[in-house]
Formats: sequence, C-alpha cells, structure tokens
Amino acid sequence: MFLLLLMPFSAYAAVGSVSVDVDGQEYVIGIDTEGVEVQSIDGDGELALLLTVNATGSSGTLEITFDREFFDSTFQGEDDSFFVILDGFDEAVFEETKTDSTRTLLIEIPSGTQEIEIIGSHILDGTFGKIISGTEPAVTEEPAVTEEPAVTEEPVVTEEPKVIEEESTKCGPGTVLKDGACVLADACGLGTHLEDGVCVLDEPSSSSGSSLNLPPMSQLIYGAAASFVIAFIVIIFLWIISRGSREQKQLLK
Repeated sequence: MFLLLLMPFSAYAAVGSVSVDVDGQEYVIGIDTEGVEVQSIDGDGELALLLTVNATGSSGTLEITFDREFFDSTFQGEDDSFFVILDGFDEAVFEETKTDSTRTLLIEIPSGTQEIEIIGSHILDGTFGKIISGTEPAVTEEPAVTEEPAVTEEPVVTEEPKVIEEESTKCGPGTVLKDGACVLADACGLGTHLEDGVCVLDEPSSSSGSSLNLPPMSQLIYGAAASFVIAFIVIIFLWIISRGSREQKQLLK
C-alpha cells in the first residue's frame, strides 16, 4: 500500500467532506463522525481508500459516502460488498446503504483505531483536497430531474369506406325494371294475355265448330284429310247401292 501525495485541491470542498479532483472532474466524499477524528483520506492503489483516524472515545462511528463513478465495488456487473480493515488486520463491522449513484458505509470504530482501509473493485486516480470538518457530511446533490408529462397519443381512427349498395338491375321472369322497381312485363306467354296487370289464359276459340286454335298449315292438312275421308265414304256408299241394284235386277229376271 502507498499513500498518494497530498496536493492543493482545485475544486470547492463542502463542510464535512473532502474533494477529489480527477482530471478536472470533482468528486465529493462526505464524512460524518462521532467519537472519531478523521485526519487524512488518500487513495491506496487502484482498489482502496485509506483513512488515518484518531478514536478518542471508548468507541465511535464513521459514516462515509462516495460517488459510484469514483469508487465502487462490483463483480460481473453486479454490486459486491466492500472490505473494511482496521489497522491492517481486524475486519470492521459496518452497515451499507446505496442508491443508483452513491454508496454509504456506516463503520463501527473501536477505541484506539488509527487506520481504516476500505477495499472495493476500482477507484479513480485523483488529487485529494483538504478535509473540511463539520457536524454534517456534505453530499453532492444530484440535479433534480423534471419528468415531462407523458403524452398520450390518441389512437388513429381509420374511417371505414362507405359501402354504396347498388340496386339490382335484374328482375325475375315475366317482370321488368321500371322506376327502380320490378313490375310485370306487358307481354304474356303463348295462350295468355294481360288483363288488369295479370297474365290470364285465353278463352277457347269457337270458329269452325272447333275448340282448337290450330295454326293455318295444320288446319289445311286436317281439312284435306277430312275431305278425303268423306269422299271415300261416299264412294263406298254409292258402290253398295250400285251393287244392290244389280242383284235386284238379276232376281227379277
């Protein structure tokens, strides 16, 4: 272990503290004692702080607070415990409190203690200033961070496209589209006619004594056939009469 030479400090030291200048960056170590007089604070290598003290009473306490960036004890990225050694041999009893930026040790100091060594994992090399004694330790106050109110983003409302329902332009059989509505067609099927907007059956035709309404060609064919049948019947009738007359004449002879 070796003591860094005390040099004039370049930064302001608050009451109950000692300032450490590291390449122009000031770090403040706060101290508060009861029954113990802190005579000097120095860096001890790259891992520790070394304090010389005078324990005047039967026992006392030392509370020391330092910035994590300046002095800390970590292992694999997680916080680790400090080792506190009294007079190079005895392990001290202490309690610790910590924040995201500082760590504070409350160490019990037995009567007659002269040297306290606090061992961590790393310490910055800097110039220690003069100890300013006081009843309250000076702690570097972090600037208050004013949180901006969270802005709640309103959800974007996507308008659904309006669906325009097109009217159907198609109508069922026998109907047509008129003024946007399906109505009955004016024309009706074969054998029907439109009456009061409704297609009804045609009445039977009474022409030629027939109940059938046949096409002209069919009527011609049926007429010729009927004439032929009638002529044939007349011929047969005349033949029978003629034959009967001949037989009667023969009997008379």
